[in-house]
Amino acid sequence: MPNKILTTDTYHEEIRSRLGVSEGEVPDTQIDSFSVLPIAEARLIRTVPNYAELIGDDQIYLYGAAICAVAAMLAPSLSGRLKQSMKDFDFSYTKQTVDWAAMGAALQAEADGLIGLISTQTSGGLTAPTMHIAGPTRAKERWQR
Repeated sequence: MPNKILTTDTYHEEIRSRLGVSEGEVPDTQIDSFSVLPIAEARLIRTVPNYAELIGDDQIYLYGAAICAVAAMLAPSLSGRLKQSMKDFDFSYTKQTVDWAAMGAALQAEADGLIGLISTQTSGGLTAPTMHIAGPTRAKERWQR
């Protein structure tokens, strides 16, 4: 299945860069797997149905949102796949601890924000809850009599 939004040659490196990982830690095949990239793109296409007609900044926002969305899908699985420390005869090191679930949520929020910047989007595909505000009542006055 060909990519619909991420069509550049650099998207693998861009996704890994957003996560701060190397190609050895997250290979291209992991990014392109059927349960990651196509699903992230399909979600964006559902949110931005006119994605193929976007030009200029709108196209850039969509591309950035796709990078963030794919990285967000990969992030939670990294806690179990990446080694935190390594020891050898001559050296040892420990990587900085990362809350991958929080990073995934932050990346998804960034993707949603970029989608909201697209000029043709009216609601960004997100629906906000309806809030009702009630004014002052006279119930308190009734009980004080």
